[in-house]
Amino acid sequence: MDINPHLYVEIHPFEGPYSPHPHPIEQGRFDAKYVYKVLGTYNPSETGECYFILANPERQIWFIPQRHLLAYRLIDSDEFFLERAVVDKQTSTRAPSRLSTLTQGRLERPEFPL
Repeated sequence: MDINPHLYVEIHPFEGPYSPHPHPIEQGRFDAKYVYKVLGTYNPSETGECYFILANPERQIWFIPQRHLLAYRLIDSDEFFLERAVVDKQTSTRAPSRLSTLTQGRLERPEFPL
């Protein structure tokens, strides 16, 4: 499976029944205030679980089950993790994307209605 090299994920622990191990915060020492670069994936043949390879803030490499993660954003960075508040602030100052313009109703060119 190919993963976009710019993919960052956020930690969102699955607390439902049959929660997968390891728990990213309790055991892996990940911190929800950061977003993490996906370094790779692993799919063992004996299970349907997919593990994402991430580095925690202590720079330890962990295999975290996908049920504990949410896609965050594609970010052009080589950092293993970034502070989410800083990334959110940087992206909020950008001009709106064409897609967000479309979802607000109409393009600036009225001859092309949605």
